[in-house]
Order: sequence, then structure tokens, then C-alpha cells
Amino acid sequence: MVRSYPEPASPGLDLPWIQPPRFRVKSSVAALPPVGRWADDGAVKSGEQLCRACGLCCDGTLFDLVKLERGDDAGKLKALGLPVSLSRGKTPVARFPQPCSALCESRTCQVYAERPWQCRTFECRLFKDAKTGRITFDATLPLVKQARRRADKVRRLLRELGDQDEHRALGERFHRTSERMESGNADEAAKTKFADLSLAVHRLKLLLQSRFYAQNEARSEGKSPSHETAETHSRTNR
Repeated sequence: MVRSYPEPASPGLDLPWIQPPRFRVKSSVAALPPVGRWADDGAVKSGEQLCRACGLCCDGTLFDLVKLERGDDAGKLKALGLPVSLSRGKTPVARFPQPCSALCESRTCQVYAERPWQCRTFECRLFKDAKTGRITFDATLPLVKQARRRADKVRRLLRELGDQDEHRALGERFHRTSERMESGNADEAAKTKFADLSLAVHRLKLLLQSRFYAQNEARSEGKSPSHETAETHSRTNR
């Protein structure tokens, strides 16, 4: 599946979450449970099982938004419940935010048959590596669990710093919290907590960059680690 994400700038703290969208979505994905006995046992044997054990490209971890392409029916997707809207600018772009409102707790998609082109074509680097035999499917599960633990830690620290909005992508929430902390009104305890958050975000991004984003996604145009092209930081979303 392809999505549009903000183009990563550098391997620092603001990578790859850039230009976060200003949307709200219906579903909360703060703590998605494991899917199936195979996920608990580490017996991932197929791409489908890998995706259902993961969900990072849909839950606001990998991407901030998904851009629609020619051929996508924005009206139909909106009728199905996706909060599609047009971006501002000379050339408006139809898009919808992450976490995706069609993502179920089982990490299945409520609009799978009608999902956008970006979502149909996006494959993360880990998926591609498993599909081509560079890594076994079984070996992918520990990496997925590690990434989800790191993302959950970021969410926990964001909540402790006062950001309770689980309906927004992690990149947007971190950006917003950073601005608030830089306003100069934070006490020492909050500053210490924010330092922990910054480190947690950095560690998460390093893992995502090395194992989940395709190599060329790190230099993608117009993507917001969200959805645009399977080969860019813009799944622009899945």
C-alpha cells in the first residue's frame, strides 16, 4: 500500500514526521491486541499474517496521512467513512489522516475491497525483505513487536505530557508537544519527561528507517511518511 508521509529530512528527531496533517479520525488504535495464536507463538508464515501482526502503516506510526491518486473514488471512500478532505493550495490534493478510521482492532481493514491505490500498492521494507527471502517471515515478528513496543512507549510518554489525542498520528502529536514544550512554560519534571520522549521518538524512527521504510522512501517527494508511493515516505499511507 502506498501512502504519503512528510518527507524525512535527516536521521534526527524530526524524521520522518514532517508537515503533520490537521485532521481527526474516528478510531483509536492506542493498544491494538495481538492477532491470532500465530502472532503469540511467533509463527508468522505469510505476508497476510505479517501485516495483521503489525498495522504500523495504518495506525499513525509510519505515516501521517494518505493521499488519493487518480482512479481513487474520493466520494465513495468518504461515504464508506474515511474522512477525506482537500488540502489547501494551488493544487488541492484529496487525502485522509492516520490513524485510519477503517482500521479494526484485529488489524483488518473495513474498506479493504475499496481501499485506495496507495494502500493497495504499499509494501514496507520488512514485507519486501520477507517476500524476497532476505529474511524469513518468522524472523519478522520480533521486529514488528519491537517497533510496536517503541511506538507504545512514545504514546505513553505523550499521554504523560498531556497529549491524550490517540486519534492523531504520532508525528503530529510529537510535533505539537514539541511546540508546547518550547514555549518555555514547562517545569523541570516536564522537561525531563520530554527528554525521555525525544529519545523514545529517536529510537523508534531509527528502527522504522532501517527496517520498515523502503530505502528510497527516505528521500521521497511529497510524502509524509504517510502514503504516496510504496517507495516513499508517503504511504503517504497504506
